[in-house]
Amino acid sequence: MIDVYICEDVKEQRDVIANYVTSAILMQEYDMKLRISTDDPEEIIEHLKASENTGLYFLDIELKLSKNGIMLAKEIREYDPRGFIVFITSHSEMSFITFQYKVEALDFILKDEPHQLQKRICECMENVNLKYMKNSRGSKKTITIKRGGRNLTLEYDDIMFFETSVSEHKLVVHTVNRTLEFFGKMKDLEDEVGTNFIRCHRAYLVNKNNIKKVLYDDKLIIMKNEAECPISHRMIGRVKKQV
Repeated sequence: MIDVYICEDVKEQRDVIANYVTSAILMQEYDMKLRISTDDPEEIIEHLKASENTGLYFLDIELKLSKNGIMLAKEIREYDPRGFIVFITSHSEMSFITFQYKVEALDFILKDEPHQLQKRICECMENVNLKYMKNSRGSKKTITIKRGGRNLTLEYDDIMFFETSVSEHKLVVHTVNRTLEFFGKMKDLEDEVGTNFIRCHRAYLVNKNNIKKVLYDDKLIIMKNEAECPISHRMIGRVKKQV
């Protein structure tokens, strides 16, 4: 997952950016979440100290505070060296300063082009999503599902379980923070994900690494997010062998 952060000291501008970000996440179903929208750079740094997720940062360069956007970006790099930083500024000539600070900005968006603001933010988010998906495939196991004409890539680590949908020829994937319905067959899915998942019921395929506990007497698997998956009588022997 990508955590999105906004640091802008003008509330009206901050709210506009936040609205564009949340709308894009909802419409495009990105694996992103707006974590913080603030005028306080220290709030972002404090959150980063405990976070393990990659970040996308929309930063105002001219923060009228003790720490401007470039200084904040430099500090962000200490905690999130692979994060994506986008500067939003009223002064295009400020871009050269970022090279002096070596913060490797993804993009610069000008405030004095408000009609372009949403378009540029959405383009940045699409670019970051593609880069993140590509990097994830190289380092972590992923599965790609087709939904609404778009391909969505999910990391195995984020998936709790799959189940059959009430809609014909569809499955439902339950992740850490969302539920998605897509076309597919459980048998084909079981073959694709292999030994990382276990079939505990005709209608359920669970991620072994995200199991919290198994209640054999109750024929239930409790996942790390407290979701419950039933174990069928026919599958209980398999579960005992593989979990």
